[in-house]
Amino acid sequence: MRKHRLLPLCALLGILFAGLLPKLDAQGQEAQESADLVLLIDGSENVGEANFPRVRDLAMKVIEGLDVGRDTIRVAVALYSVDPKVQFFLNNYDTKAAVLDAVKALQFKGGDEANLGAALEEVAERLLNPASGGRGEEGVPQALVVISAGPSNDDFSAGDRALKAASIITFGVVVGGAATAELETIATDKSFVLSAPDFRAVASMGDQLLPYINGVAQRTIVIQNEFTEALEVGKRDIIFLIDSTMGATMINSLREFIKRFVDTMPIGPDQVQVGVAQFSNAARLEIELNAYGSKEDLSAALGRLKPRPGQAVNIGAALDFVRTNMLRADKGSRIQHGVPQLVLLMTSKKSSDSVEKAAEALQHMGVLTLAAGSKAADEQELKQIAFDESLVFMLKDFRILLRNPKVIVSPLSTLSGIVVTEEPTEPVVEITTVQTQRVVRDIVFMVDGSSYVGGANLPYVQDFIAGVVNQLDVRPDRVRIGLMQFTENPKIEFYLNTHNTKQDVLASLGQLRLMGGSALNTGAAMDYALTNMFQASTGSRKRQGVQQVLLLITGGPSQDEVKRIADKVAVAGVLTFTVSAGQADEALLKTVAFVPDLAYHESIFANLPSVVEQIMTPLITVVGDTDIAVTDIEITEEPAVVGGERDVAFLIDGSDNVRADFPYIRDFIIKVIEPLDIGQDRVRISVVQHSERPAPNFYLNTYKDKAEVLRAVNDLRLSGGRSLNTGMALKFMKDTILSPVHGSRAAQNVPQFLIVLTGGKSKDSVKESAGALKTDGVVPFGVGVKDADPKQIEEISHNPSFAFNVKEFSQLNTVQQRLNSYVSLPKEKLKVVLEEGK
Repeated sequence: MRKHRLLPLCALLGILFAGLLPKLDAQGQEAQESADLVLLIDGSENVGEANFPRVRDLAMKVIEGLDVGRDTIRVAVALYSVDPKVQFFLNNYDTKAAVLDAVKALQFKGGDEANLGAALEEVAERLLNPASGGRGEEGVPQALVVISAGPSNDDFSAGDRALKAASIITFGVVVGGAATAELETIATDKSFVLSAPDFRAVASMGDQLLPYINGVAQRTIVIQNEFTEALEVGKRDIIFLIDSTMGATMINSLREFIKRFVDTMPIGPDQVQVGVAQFSNAARLEIELNAYGSKEDLSAALGRLKPRPGQAVNIGAALDFVRTNMLRADKGSRIQHGVPQLVLLMTSKKSSDSVEKAAEALQHMGVLTLAAGSKAADEQELKQIAFDESLVFMLKDFRILLRNPKVIVSPLSTLSGIVVTEEPTEPVVEITTVQTQRVVRDIVFMVDGSSYVGGANLPYVQDFIAGVVNQLDVRPDRVRIGLMQFTENPKIEFYLNTHNTKQDVLASLGQLRLMGGSALNTGAAMDYALTNMFQASTGSRKRQGVQQVLLLITGGPSQDEVKRIADKVAVAGVLTFTVSAGQADEALLKTVAFVPDLAYHESIFANLPSVVEQIMTPLITVVGDTDIAVTDIEITEEPAVVGGERDVAFLIDGSDNVRADFPYIRDFIIKVIEPLDIGQDRVRISVVQHSERPAPNFYLNTYKDKAEVLRAVNDLRLSGGRSLNTGMALKFMKDTILSPVHGSRAAQNVPQFLIVLTGGKSKDSVKESAGALKTDGVVPFGVGVKDADPKQIEEISHNPSFAFNVKEFSQLNTVQQRLNSYVSLPKEKLKVVLEEGK
């Protein structure tokens, strides 16, 4: 039997690959040999009724080889075609015989479409939660096996992200080769995808699949979440203060969590020191900060940690115990040397004594206190204890930390120190390494997503970003964070106004996966950031005078012009910082940064987390002021087109196929209309979505000024639908939208423009409806993305030069300026262009 071993490639943030972790100790055996397994089976015509029994036999063969039971491996099954259909949940059957009978009774579903995306979302939302029998919150691993015989008809990215965010270990079985690439994307690792050449060979896949699933149940295959070496963590003293009344099972799980955390830390008297105390009604010292000088000795001591019985808890007394008995120089505390002091309280009960004075005493000392609670713990009480409310963590069960440790591991590893400002009334304490004094900034991280960074170095990049973010006051009225990556083309991960809290930013950062590729167009990416990220519609507060910051992180040389774009970014009022490693051109990046001092370079990516302390002060204090001549820089922002009456209608794809890309569509509309002189006596705008049928968002005469129109576009939400009838929608545009009753001024000879944007092929004919529009004097433009039919796009357009096709929605920025140039033409020039087009 072939045994697959995945190397742990992740650091403190990010769920990327599987790896091997040690098994739990004997006292924690109840979680072993257990798993939640979902079989998601293609029930569409890709399989067909004749072949479905072979796929069903594969499912039965897999189940026969598993230890199925309520306390061991639970099984759920769903079929998918046009829609997903759950056959039975994890808690429906408690025995192997009952599960086999249920699988044997499965009937072919049928359907022309195989919407795997909708099915993955169904699995993430319904099949693995506690109500359906899921035990993820109890630390039980959860696995999904997708059996597919053809490519998905819908977008599966949202479901894929949801499963990876939940640490679901995903495997794939593909029949034929059509869906191999999709399943390799969805699977936790490419080696987890098995291929059968045809349906006759499907049943034999059971023998290959079983070792994987048993590996999940036996914990030899796990998600290696944030537990890998964090060698760049700075000096710190960390004390774990544990409620000993939680029982042996929970204490053993917490002990395992601490052991794994210690394994990632550079333990030593000049590096990271760890202490442990337990408490119930009284506290007991278990491990002093200076008791063990090596990782091996400390891990051995943690292995000897025993649960201690008790009923009530006195958290206030326990906090005082830590302050008076553990945070002392003779006990190893380095507080007098300015080394950060962190205390993590972990409890499942409300305190029987007062915690207020004890918590204040620790804060006055400059101790960073974190508080984690479960079950009967009082969240408000924990907020009193914690150094900041953002350092309170409410968990349903502490065992979840073994699967998803980043929420606590990240602050323990990155919080670097404090500043205490005493005032006559009450102390004001800020979590930072520098005095921020109400920092207000918009910061966009632009990450090299190429193979110059690669999966092995991504954790160091994530650690660096997390280290910066953890020291900022992230909220809408203080610091806003955006994230994008780039290779040959740019890709936005989230905008400045996407996330309102530090926790949401860090969670999205943890899900970052690099695009891959070997070509880097850094200049184009910076230009894209300027025109897409630093805009009011995407959260920029430049107009309110808030400093704009672009932080470029790269590991390779650019293949396009960078310096000119960097100057353009500077003139636009954006401060550029560069952080680089590996093969990046250090000399060039000094010219890309706003000033050379804002360029930071390390020889290896492993050193990037150490840059955090160097960059923080300039990042929050430097302001932009440039004397670069504006005449030397190409500025893309166009002045408003004055005196050009025209009616501009947008017909956009509103189907489910573009759900993940809808923000790009919304931004595209904004970029096209922003330069226009919008008003009822100038330029009028209308937007209509369509799928099976058209759905107007607003008409040409709905809004009176640009502010109202932009607000309406920003508020657009996808209407939804399975397919596209673009021909029907074009007829609706002619008969309804571009009519006098809804604001059209065609009768007054005002030019009529129609911009059609679609990401798929229309099911009906577009030629006749488009021809009728052109006959009426409407000038249509066609914009096709992804699966759009270029022939249909050309048929829609006034002439072939008015038809645009791009591969990805992120490339729409290459179209909008060309559209602007046509829509903004004076009437006389427009007539010439249209005549030439004929």
